[in-house]
Amino acid sequence: MSSDFEADYTALVADIMGLPEAVRSVKLLSTAKAALFLNLSISTLEKRRKKHEPPPPAPNYQGGRKGDDVKYLAGTLVEFIRGLPITQPNPYPETVHSALAVNAEAVRRNALATTGARRHLMKYGDGLSLEDEDARMPFFVSQDGLVLAPCWDEQQQTLELFLADSTEVVWMPWANAMASVWHNESDRQGWMATSDKLAPGLRQRVAAMRLARLSRI
Repeated sequence: MSSDFEADYTALVADIMGLPEAVRSVKLLSTAKAALFLNLSISTLEKRRKKHEPPPPAPNYQGGRKGDDVKYLAGTLVEFIRGLPITQPNPYPETVHSALAVNAEAVRRNALATTGARRHLMKYGDGLSLEDEDARMPFFVSQDGLVLAPCWDEQQQTLELFLADSTEVVWMPWANAMASVWHNESDRQGWMATSDKLAPGLRQRVAAMRLARLSRI
């Protein structure tokens, strides 16, 4: 895990752990936000649910019916990271509750993400292949699909957007994010300016992607 990403990730974990227990115990998070917080992939959380492995989803979990929006309690995720017994009601009646207490240090060691936003951009200048350039990273997105910011940017902004019920986390290639519509166009332009310095040629690729999307409207 890069030092940049580790610092951003650790800050988010510390901020969530620092919330009052009364808040953590009722704060529901989407699967995407839970994955971001645990530094796991969404598919890994889905596999853990199918195997009834920790961390468990919220107590009202209905077995992962297709189309259901599976939620997690922030307090349960904190207990999982700390290696404490899970105190929420068990959503898996047939599973021994003590099996839900697992230390998440291994989760951090097997991190999904390895870079923060600007560090990811720096990789473009190292002659990486197209496959590497298309590596997905998390962005906060509004309910109407507008990109708000890279998840690993400013600490306070990350916390606010993470806790907001009106936002979601979406993983996408950097170029795709730059080609998307943002809530604040000046923010997108700012990141494009950074891209120009670190990834020559990316602007042309983004422009072509935006033109292709417009032609389909």
